[in-house]
Amino acid sequence: AGWNWISFNVNPENASLNSVLESVSEIAEFIVSQSGGIATYYPSVGWYGALTDLSPENMYVLLMSEDATLKIAGTPVDVTETPIDLITGWNWIGYLPRNDGSVGDAFNGLGDLGIFVSSQSSGTSTYYVDYGSWYGNLDTLESGNGYKLKMNASGTLIYPEF
Repeated sequence: AGWNWISFNVNPENASLNSVLESVSEIAEFIVSQSGGIATYYPSVGWYGALTDLSPENMYVLLMSEDATLKIAGTPVDVTETPIDLITGWNWIGYLPRNDGSVGDAFNGLGDLGIFVSSQSSGTSTYYVDYGSWYGNLDTLESGNGYKLKMNASGTLIYPEF
């Protein structure tokens, strides 16, 4: 219940909001993306708003009226073939690998472009250039969770396979 930072690591057959969020539609109320807009759920209409389709590369913030489990069917994302374009500043990113992975391994390909990552419930981690490492209480990225990644320049994230 409440606000949830979510992502998914499958390519659904139908990426529409109504299809992807079908398992929670009756108790989901509102969803927002970083750049795709927002949508509100109306019981008699379904999802309505500028946000119409969801993508595995993005994180979404979903408001739920009660606890529930979101179930999304699809084919697994090929992480090595699914780059995520990142902008300078904050990026709401999805976590694409099927298995959990360390922050350092997940963002290794960014070099020193990534500077800070935040999760909803597992804390944060900061990249220290002098040490070439990420430090903080956020050690592991997990499937189903979304993350806010701050960049000091634009770049491309390609997750490794964990």
